[in-house]
Amino acid sequence: MSDASSSLERRRAIRVSVVIPVEVRDAHGFTLHSSSDLSVGGIYFDRAIPHQVGTRVELSFNLPGDERPVVCAGEVVNVPDTHSYGMGVRFVDLSPEAEAMLYAFIGDQT
Repeated sequence: MSDASSSLERRRAIRVSVVIPVEVRDAHGFTLHSSSDLSVGGIYFDRAIPHQVGTRVELSFNLPGDERPVVCAGEVVNVPDTHSYGMGVRFVDLSPEAEAMLYAFIGDQT
């Protein structure tokens, strides 16, 4: 699958508005961000000081009502305005269990 078609597939994923705390780790340490929306393909932070596009990060968060953490790698794929806040992170290496948790949560929200 080409990058363009995989990008289109991610965009077609159902997104839900949800504010949850997310630990974002990179080579310099970790920060705590608050999400604004979530899909099975990734997460968006509208108030985050963005990392550069292409930066790899580790994410850890709990979905509302679930005590099991979602832990996965991510890649910054979208920084809408480099002079402002916000970044989109694509999930990488999502485990089957984490993917199932996301599908169930998003299905309950729609």
